Amino acid sequence: MGKTKRIFLSLGILLVDVVIFYLPLTAFFLIYILMFNPPWFRDFLNHMDDSTNAG
Repeated sequence: MGKTKRIFLSLGILLVDVVIFYLPLTAFFLIYILMFNPPWFRDFLNHMDDSTNAG
């Protein structure tokens, strides 16, 4: 197997991994944040807002 074929195979496996595993987890996390509006996330956002206004 040539080096070019190995590189394309590696990139294909990486692309499949990103599409199958990374994006749905991010989407589920965002759905959770939007649906349930957890207090820890609101505290995080308020803390981020306070730290940007302090400077």
